[in-house]
Amino acid sequence: MADTQSREYPVTGVEFEKASFSFDKSSGKLSGVKEKTSNNTFKPVNPTSDDFTKVIETDEARDAYNIANAKGNKDNYLKPNQSIQKLPQEQLLQKYNTDLKAFNNASSVATIDNYRSGRNLAEDSVINGKGTYSVQRHQPGYSTVETGRRRIFAYPLDINPDQDHMKITRYKYLRSDANASKPRRKEKKNFKKIEVAGDKLIGSDPMGSILLPMPKATDVNSVEWGKSELNASGLVALGGATAADRLGSIDRFFPSASQITRAQTIEQREAKKAQGRGDPTSGGFLGAGQASMNQIVVTTASLLTGQELDQDTYLARSGGAVLNPNAEMLFQGPTIRNFSFTFLMVARSRKEGEEIRNLIRFLKIGMAPRFNNTTFLTTPDVFTLEYKRGDEHLPTVNRFSPGGLALNSLAVDYAPSGYWAAYRDSQPVALKLDMTFSELRPIYEGDQSDPELEGTVGY
Repeated sequence: MADTQSREYPVTGVEFEKASFSFDKSSGKLSGVKEKTSNNTFKPVNPTSDDFTKVIETDEARDAYNIANAKGNKDNYLKPNQSIQKLPQEQLLQKYNTDLKAFNNASSVATIDNYRSGRNLAEDSVINGKGTYSVQRHQPGYSTVETGRRRIFAYPLDINPDQDHMKITRYKYLRSDANASKPRRKEKKNFKKIEVAGDKLIGSDPMGSILLPMPKATDVNSVEWGKSELNASGLVALGGATAADRLGSIDRFFPSASQITRAQTIEQREAKKAQGRGDPTSGGFLGAGQASMNQIVVTTASLLTGQELDQDTYLARSGGAVLNPNAEMLFQGPTIRNFSFTFLMVARSRKEGEEIRNLIRFLKIGMAPRFNNTTFLTTPDVFTLEYKRGDEHLPTVNRFSPGGLALNSLAVDYAPSGYWAAYRDSQPVALKLDMTFSELRPIYEGDQSDPELEGTVGY
């Protein structure tokens, strides 16, 4: 999506003082808003936020829109009572997520580079105990970084982010749809097919990140296949249902199922030809009639004698045969992947001990449910996991679901050697951290076939 970016404008009534507006080159519609930060960078504004709604109704937004679209022809300017046109909400969110990812990556790399070079960071605004912003200057050496409400933790303190490492990032949980399980796909919009990103449950700016050494990396991709049995009577019933579906009688009750069946009909016919086989229910009516007769005999015998009988017992004892269950393994659905990690953390200094405590508490707060009232609880925060080297994803190991992950369990062993060993401030000399994450949605073919994953092992 190509955009035209406006100059920065002073704005009022929102959390920031200056904003820049972007417009889609093909349609001229508003595609995003960026706020100017104290570091002279431009951070994208969430299109679902109140600030976004307020700022696009300002005169400054209309001026930027007029300049981008009217090309100097004032006759085409918006009237004071007219609102600027914007892209559909789904496209606004898609662009916001892309821009936010680029902004965060650039910010993280700049922050880490400053630490590694041994220079003091620029003065950052941080929340003080009074709930207002104050200025804090960071000292050389790796330590907890606070930029606004975002924190970056690292273990060990001297970790080199230009080497392979794992990054954990925490976000607020937010649903945009009742069904948040859809993959990357194509959808029709205005008679055109457009690429749509897969569903995510990430609904905020990053609340903080943790950089850790590269763990033992493994991934297991699996789907559910289950045993299915269907005797002759069932096959006839299935054939009748298929025939009724082809006549359209099921459309009234299961329209979507009917469409899927018709879409597969041609493929089934071609498969029969290729395999040199006939009707899948061959012999079904004769077999079903015999099966029905057998059932009548068995039921009558059970009533007369008071003994529980079944068809297979009757057939096996009377003729040495049983009903063919026509057993198959059928696809039953995707599975959710789980990932477990173990880190042994040794505090080599008081400062590193504080960092270990801070990152553990950061994870515990993120995974804890929030109490609303005696009726409702709020969902805990969610996480993203990345294997990285510098700013790049590692192509040689798996990626994690773009929909986010839940931290299911966090186990901390404060005496992994079997006995208590601590420094003078009672900081454990070593501790073991075990984490288990679950992806929030399955990985589909549409995710794995993403062109951006070319040359990698995929998810």
